Amino acid sequence: MRTLLFCGSIVLSIVAASGAPCAPGNLQTYIDLGNTGCEFGAVHYADFELASVQSIATPVDPALVQVTPGGTLYKPTMVFTLNLTASTGEVLESFFRFDATGKLAGASIALNSPSATGDGAVTGILDVCSEGQFLGVEPIGCSGTPDVAVAFATASDSQRSDFAAFSPSSFFDVFVDLTVDGGLVGSATLDSAAVGFVAVPEPGSMLLLGIGLATTRLMRMRRKS
Repeated sequence: MRTLLFCGSIVLSIVAASGAPCAPGNLQTYIDLGNTGCEFGAVHYADFELASVQSIATPVDPALVQVTPGGTLYKPTMVFTLNLTASTGEVLESFFRFDATGKLAGASIALNSPSATGDGAVTGILDVCSEGQFLGVEPIGCSGTPDVAVAFATASDSQRSDFAAFSPSSFFDVFVDLTVDGGLVGSATLDSAAVGFVAVPEPGSMLLLGIGLATTRLMRMRRKS
């Protein structure tokens, strides 16, 4: 029991951060957090805001988009549940941005339970600008080339997830564009989409974890003796 408590304290010391922990809510709830944001895993999320959708699309009410943090310490995810269905001639779009802070080396987007008929399509686009920001559609001051991950599903083909790797940086401007397009003679549905990050462990965190594991092993050896 003491061993478990000790290991728990080590883990807590690693994940302790200045922001409040991210909790399940909706996209509007996260927008209301402003620049204070929240922490989950090794990532600090802040400055959620809506972006302008396509002229042919109907924007999705952010209060109807449920947000659920998950994943692990160094591979945290945010699941955005939409439960959208677009009929023929209908285009529904949830387009938003946020800032992600943490030593990150990759990002991914995955579509959960997408489907399409006829010429309908579901797309998920993740744009990431490290150490810079997007002004409109133009990336400004990005460290290296802005990274893009694209997932999609049509009646005949699909790539339900995609990953973008980049040099480890500490600040990212992120755009997420989720579109459910019924096409001219089709339909499309999307349950949810997950946006994930790959964080690089800090040396101090690894040291603390190593100390915790070494101490646990030492305690087990003493018990055996």
